[in-house]
Amino acid sequence: MKNSKLIKFLILSILSFNLFLFACLSDNKNDVPINNLKYLGYEYLDGQVKIYLKNYNIDNYSITLNSLSPREEKKVNGITELIFLNNGNKDSSLKIKNNIDLEERAISKLLLNPKLNFTKVPLNEKFKLKINEIGHEELTNTTIKLIDIAEDSRCPDPEDNNESTSNAGSCIHKPKTLLHIVIETSKNETFDEFIYKEQLSDYEFFYGGNYIKILDIQPEILRLNRLIPDSDYEVIFLITPAK
Repeated sequence: MKNSKLIKFLILSILSFNLFLFACLSDNKNDVPINNLKYLGYEYLDGQVKIYLKNYNIDNYSITLNSLSPREEKKVNGITELIFLNNGNKDSSLKIKNNIDLEERAISKLLLNPKLNFTKVPLNEKFKLKINEIGHEELTNTTIKLIDIAEDSRCPDPEDNNESTSNAGSCIHKPKTLLHIVIETSKNETFDEFIYKEQLSDYEFFYGGNYIKILDIQPEILRLNRLIPDSDYEVIFLITPAK
């Protein structure tokens, strides 16, 4: 009788230990959240394309470029670099598929070669972009696109703010401009923001290791409530790397 109870105890103990071990192995295999992959941009090199990711696990995700698997995988400072061959440096098609959560739809993304498709812009020098134009700065691998100027209530003269009813100035309102800008620097999440500021004169923000400065919007407003066609707008930027 005692032997029977001892055998049952041993069997239950072994089963409990196996379940515990299986749970631990499962946790180690999927220690990266399966729906928390972060895409951090790409970079064209000579005959290669690098894809930058965070929270990547080869068991959780299948990633291909032009239907090819990565040739090499590196992990530097918590960021995974997948390196793909790309003969001719042609534009590429990236596909990301979740192997665990099958209900998550596959993501496809066209990766344009900046040298072939974008306007080359300088570092530490002013440059202009028109609406829907994409500029690329090669040294920092930064692309910047002016999507839209959705609102423009600039004043011809910001100092003309006399509120007298008999001689009201042309700038008694708060002049504002709404810009939609998208910026991508490899190893960083995409900056996709609406910037809504008064006059937008000398407006500066930090992203991807660079200071991005908006110096001016052209053409000048000249008169209150002037309607400027989208094709005439130009925004002057300056990219300065952090020291």
